[in-house]
Amino acid sequence: MKVSFYIKLFIAFVIFAILLLGFSSFAFNNFYTFHNEKKHKEQNYNILNHQEDIFKTYLKNYDEKLWLLKNTLSNFKDEEKKIEFLKIFLKEDKNIKLFKIVSLDANEKLKIEKQNDDINIYKPNQLKRIFTSSYYKDIRVLKNREILHYISSSSTIKFILRNEDSFYILKIDLKEIFSKIYNNFSIKTVVFDSSEKLNKDSFYKEIFINEKQYYTFVLQDILTNKDNYIKDYYESVIVIGFCMALVLSLLFSEPIAKLNKKVEEENKKLDLDIKQNFLELNENQRVIDKHIMFVRLDKNYMIIDSSEAFCYFLGFSKGELIGHSYEILIHKDMKIKERIKILKYLKNKKSYIAEIKGNKKDGEVFWINLFIEAIFEKEQIVGYTIICTDITNKKKIEELYIDLNNQVEQDNAIFESVNSGIALINLEGEFIKSNKTFNKFLGYENSELLQMNCIDIINPDSKNLLKKILKEVEDIGNILNLEKIFIRKDGTPIHLELSLSLLSDHKHLVFVVNSLEDKRKLQELNQHLEEKINQEVEKSIQKDKLHQQEQIKNAKLTSIGSLAAGIAHEINTPLTYIKGNLELMSYDIMDLPKSEIQERMKFDSEKMKEGINRIANIVESMREMSQSSKEVKESINIYATLITSLTMAYNRSRQVAKIFLNDKLFDIDSINKNEFVFCSKVQKQRIEQVWIIVINNALDELVKIDDYEKRALNIILFEEENEIVIKFKDSAGGIKQEILEDIFEPFISSKEHSGMGVGLNIAKKIVDEQEGIIKAYNEDLGAVFEIRLKKCEEE
Repeated sequence: MKVSFYIKLFIAFVIFAILLLGFSSFAFNNFYTFHNEKKHKEQNYNILNHQEDIFKTYLKNYDEKLWLLKNTLSNFKDEEKKIEFLKIFLKEDKNIKLFKIVSLDANEKLKIEKQNDDINIYKPNQLKRIFTSSYYKDIRVLKNREILHYISSSSTIKFILRNEDSFYILKIDLKEIFSKIYNNFSIKTVVFDSSEKLNKDSFYKEIFINEKQYYTFVLQDILTNKDNYIKDYYESVIVIGFCMALVLSLLFSEPIAKLNKKVEEENKKLDLDIKQNFLELNENQRVIDKHIMFVRLDKNYMIIDSSEAFCYFLGFSKGELIGHSYEILIHKDMKIKERIKILKYLKNKKSYIAEIKGNKKDGEVFWINLFIEAIFEKEQIVGYTIICTDITNKKKIEELYIDLNNQVEQDNAIFESVNSGIALINLEGEFIKSNKTFNKFLGYENSELLQMNCIDIINPDSKNLLKKILKEVEDIGNILNLEKIFIRKDGTPIHLELSLSLLSDHKHLVFVVNSLEDKRKLQELNQHLEEKINQEVEKSIQKDKLHQQEQIKNAKLTSIGSLAAGIAHEINTPLTYIKGNLELMSYDIMDLPKSEIQERMKFDSEKMKEGINRIANIVESMREMSQSSKEVKESINIYATLITSLTMAYNRSRQVAKIFLNDKLFDIDSINKNEFVFCSKVQKQRIEQVWIIVINNALDELVKIDDYEKRALNIILFEEENEIVIKFKDSAGGIKQEILEDIFEPFISSKEHSGMGVGLNIAKKIVDEQEGIIKAYNEDLGAVFEIRLKKCEEE
């Protein structure tokens, strides 16, 4: 049976009155008891909070000691001094029971334990792995310089500091601090660790040491209040209150019930309207999300929401877009000025419409039309709403249209600029279009040709043949190179070459005419070309003969080189014998009595030494030059190769000109191949061959100068970035301008009576093989040959 609202309300009033009366009596009866209990609880909690502060300060003190210990130990280099310091450290603090250092892979590296007053230092064979220890899995995840507290027993705690390559562990006895907490307060406190069970009726506080372990401080003095809440003397008050509740309930229940019925009816109607509007709103939202592309940004231009349609268009999921900057969608071609312009409009509370170029997830380029509106709160921009319309196809059509127009313009330009006369005709031979060259050949204007047939412009004798050709082209596709006589506008005949091609639409023909004068010119060109080919063939035959001569010369030089190597070896033996005996003789001369003869003999022996040293330098250079050339590149001092080459050319150079190497006059009697070191990876004998070619070429030009004092060859060697630069600069007047550009080509020479002009060509090939550069130019009334080689990489 359904109970009416009126009865429910009446009963509710009665119950409310009874409860109000009971609560009032309870409040007045227990006011003082409650106040005293509250005061006692506050006192207990204040004690627990104070004890917590003392305990945490105690732990912090040992955190600082552990840091101080770590920093101090890092300064010790001597292991024995470190141990002595640790002994003192443990003795000074009675609460420290153990200290040890553990490597990151769980191996104990050092362990010191205090038992009573004795300090035990564990030997290496007594050290263990702590991999299985309960706390290892917690400390191995510590970050560098982080400290962990770990309860090892009810009265001991471990302080663990993570270092770069190890853990520092202190074991501290807490009995002293627990005793202090127990004795120094009026209410006794007992401490339990997290493993012990606790009576939940007690006053307690849990102080966490780490995420899992904690100590519980429990007060033994607990205030309880077990007084009865309701007294018998309240019965009369309850009866009176109950009677008043009945009267008031009868007075207020009926009008409130009527008002409630009216409100319920209105709420039902409102609820139906809300549900209907909610369904319509959800449907509209679903349609908008599915078909309308929109995106919302916060004030920092980060994406906070986007529609399903926009995500589908871009190829992203909503989760991939949210939280990222809008710039991941903007194409790099979009200028920053355009973005600033957009923001300027939005800050002035104006909407902005723009076309934006962007990239989809797969890299495809798109264009969208944006309607952008800023969201304001208290005159400040807090976000942006952007509605997008895809205009990619429109842009592509515009680009295609532009490309098509450009292509048409290009085709028209080609059509008008070719040297052939070109016209477009239909299958009946009527002109549709012609270019300027076609009009020029026949003397007609374009407008005149459009009213004519191609049969009208050909010689009357060939008209029937042309009609037949037009029909045949429909079947065979094209006819080429027919020589026909055409009639110009002024009636004069002109011989032209005719070609016809059927277009792919099979409705039009390309009518092409060419002047036969071009054909005759081409025949003449072919004839000249044949003559030129014959000349080049003859020149190639001459080159082959010269190359054969070079090969014979190289073979002779190889034989001479082998002979020179043997001679150098044979000369070295007696030269060494002479040099040794001369030194012995010098000692004998020094032992003679001082006289004019002794002085003369000393002077003569010094001159003989100078001569022998010169012979030794020449022989050594001959030996180096005559060695078999190694095809393998190796790290060589370029300065030493220059010394060798200058030594070989010395006999000639001293008669022709002065040679300066790095601004120092070259003298065969004072040679130091390691005075400068410029290393490059090259083939030694090949690069020395280049120096000799360039030096001899310079000497050939310098000898033409009459005044010896005006003859000079400066060789400059230096480094520039990753290259070694060698410059040969002479004072012979420079290279003739007409051969300067082709100086390294074969058979190009400035010598009138000698030389085939292949030396510099060989030098260039050698330099190219060494991955270098050689060039020639004129400077200060002289020629400069500059060679650049790669510097050796430092190992």
